[in-house]
Amino acid sequence: MSERRAFGLVIRLVGYYVALAAVAWLVGQSIAQWGPYFAERTPGAAAVAMLGGLALMCPVAWLYMRTKPKVRYDASLVQTVIVLPIVIAGVVLIIRDSVALAFSLAGIVAAVRFRNTLRDTKDAVYIFLAIAVGLAAGVQAFAVAFVVTVIYLAVVLVLWRFDVGAEPLAESFRGRLIVEAAWAPGLEPAVTSILERYTRRWKLLRTEPTALTFAVQLRREASAEGLVAAVREESTKQVTGARFEPNAPSP
Repeated sequence: MSERRAFGLVIRLVGYYVALAAVAWLVGQSIAQWGPYFAERTPGAAAVAMLGGLALMCPVAWLYMRTKPKVRYDASLVQTVIVLPIVIAGVVLIIRDSVALAFSLAGIVAAVRFRNTLRDTKDAVYIFLAIAVGLAAGVQAFAVAFVVTVIYLAVVLVLWRFDVGAEPLAESFRGRLIVEAAWAPGLEPAVTSILERYTRRWKLLRTEPTALTFAVQLRREASAEGLVAAVREESTKQVTGARFEPNAPSP
């Protein structure tokens, strides 16, 4: 992956939180002016809690969509982490300060069985985060929910950017991609967009009038044949040939 892509994700997240802070300030001013309508156990308070949980989980779902490999991507999980905080916040508002309602809810949940097999065990963390944000929104602890989601996003970005926990480089499939064209320098943007989808890391080694040479480390779910085929099919008509040369194994 490129530095530019990771930086772009950070910029978008910062922009979202700046806009969210502005909206939160406006809502705070409205609550101060229309206090009775946002008192405890009122529709206004319920709306603020549920919409607050939704707003805090949207960037988490968006980052999942941007960083999750396609082979392990789960669309139902994205929808779940968006909707779950709303439901949890609503439940907390209903059973708050009521032991009888809490026991009744426990009995109802025990009677209903939810079965869902996650494609990736790490996806369970997103579910736990959605529950935590919903609980915090239900008790009006938005500052806590904000800190939890921001730290979580930062950790996920670091793990994704540096491939923490990935297989050792010595055991990964690495090599060089050589793209030949009538005029190679103008072809670089098209090839780099393909490399971002098929490789973990890449670096332009050499630019020649009729060829570009990249050092690449393929993703685990990608193949050299698929990368070469994508370069030949998706690049401009300038491409006259493309090949992948694996590096010799270390002794």
